[in-house]
Amino acid sequence: MKRDFLSTREWSLEELDDLLQRALRIKGGTDIPDFRGKVMSLLFFNASVRTRMSFESGMSRFGGHGVYVQPGKDTWVFEHRDGIVMDGNTQEHLREVAPVMSRFAHVIGIRKSDLITTSSTTADVEGSWSDVKQDPFMRAFAKHATVPVVNMESNMEHPCQELADRMTLAEKIPEPRGKKYVLTYSWHPKSLPLATPHSQVLSAAALGMNVVLLRPEGWDMDPEVTDAARERAEARGGSLEITDDIEGAYDGAVAVCAKAWGSMSYYGRAEEESEAKKAQRGRWIVDAEKMARTDNGVFMHCLPVRRGVVVTDDVLNHPNCVTTDQAENRLWAQVGLLTKLLQE
Repeated sequence: MKRDFLSTREWSLEELDDLLQRALRIKGGTDIPDFRGKVMSLLFFNASVRTRMSFESGMSRFGGHGVYVQPGKDTWVFEHRDGIVMDGNTQEHLREVAPVMSRFAHVIGIRKSDLITTSSTTADVEGSWSDVKQDPFMRAFAKHATVPVVNMESNMEHPCQELADRMTLAEKIPEPRGKKYVLTYSWHPKSLPLATPHSQVLSAAALGMNVVLLRPEGWDMDPEVTDAARERAEARGGSLEITDDIEGAYDGAVAVCAKAWGSMSYYGRAEEESEAKKAQRGRWIVDAEKMARTDNGVFMHCLPVRRGVVVTDDVLNHPNCVTTDQAENRLWAQVGLLTKLLQE
């Protein structure tokens, strides 16, 4: 039976512990993966720097190979819905694509988020959040593929970022259980997806940290994720608190992770959301004054980050900023995952 990696909520805490330990051993040089003769197909519907490079580097460092594909540019336009008469702009169905790609590769990674855009404006998404969060394309691809499928970021989650963040916290914070981790909302000129912050709150919860989700009123995450994060944290002796108290949230934190995300309350109404968050810009930036309230806390961000918007230069240039280490850990965490999917 193949094992897909679409959401960490489909993996047990013990399995996630195993992935973390694999990554730490590989990074430390005590385990050497063997990917000789293995191929990973990398399907990127959205732009990428760290995700693409870390997977390609991880495969090649240990004898494997990554094949980069931009669907719709390098390929035909794919259809994922069943029962569709394909007389429009789609030329190939996943029922044919996924099994064929499974014959060419040993594992397939997919980045497909309808909410990611490189333009200066918020993505214009068709469908309700309740439909979009189901990640129908990725789920359909995994259904028809005969090799493992890895979620390299979808509408709902970014589980590879989650693995790297968990690894970074484990490295930087001795005995993280019961210690305070803050995931703070930050202002951004456009509404960004929830996938990464969803996965970041899950990452700290899985370590049993006292997780504080700091956000303005109306910028809550999907309750399906926060409920799962609370259950994880409590199972490991931690907790989850959701608040808009900036000063109280920073007090005593050992880690602060910043990320912008859009409001579900304004989903599909970008102009109204932009108007509603005008007063947030200066108040929600991560700066030295806020970080001074922490317990010598490290600063984390998944990158790319807008300097002077999400966080100030003095925080990013400080020795306690671990964003480069955090990004490097994408490589080791993903290689650890691939050893599970490819070597067992």
